Amino acid sequence: MRRSLLGITAITIAFAAGCANSTDPTGAPPAPATSAAVAATAPSPTPAEAVDAAATIDRLKAADLGLTGTAVQDEDTDPNKLFGRPNGYTSRASADLPGGDTGAEPYTIARGLVVEGFPDADSLQRRSKYILGLLKDSPALGTEWHYTTGTTLVRVSGEVKPSLAKKIEAAL
Repeated sequence: MRRSLLGITAITIAFAAGCANSTDPTGAPPAPATSAAVAATAPSPTPAEAVDAAATIDRLKAADLGLTGTAVQDEDTDPNKLFGRPNGYTSRASADLPGGDTGAEPYTIARGLVVEGFPDADSLQRRSKYILGLLKDSPALGTEWHYTTGTTLVRVSGEVKPSLAKKIEAAL
C-alpha cells in the first residue's frame, strides 16, 4: 500500500512539473502565476498612519458618545484569539455603547464597539471585508458599521442606533 501511494505521489509530481513547464503556442514560457495574480488582484496599498486601538478609544471617549466599560485587550483577553498572531491585529480595545448588549460576553462586538489596530492598511481591509462578507452571507449573525482611521478598524454593532453610529464616524 505504501509503495502504491509513493508511486501515485511521484506520478502526480511529475505531471504537475510537466504542466508547469508548458509553453504557449508562440513558444514563450509562461509568466509566473503568482506575480501576475497578485498584480491583478491586489494593487499596492497606500501607506496609512498607524493608529493604536487604545488611542482611538480615548478619542471616542473624549467625544462624549456614551461609551462605558472601555477596555484594552491583550493576548490573554482577546475573545477572537487574533491579537499578535499572523494575519491578526496588533492592538484591540472595546467598549459598551447604548443599544449594545451589556450582558453579552466581555469585549465582544455584541456590547457595542470594537477597535482593532493593524500593521498596515491591507491587513485592515482584509479583516473588514472578511467580517462584512460573513455578515452579508449569514444575516442571522447581525450587522455592523465599519469605519477606519489610519490602520485602525472601528466596528460598531448594528444594534446601535444609526444616529449614534454616524456620530462615531464623525468623531474619528
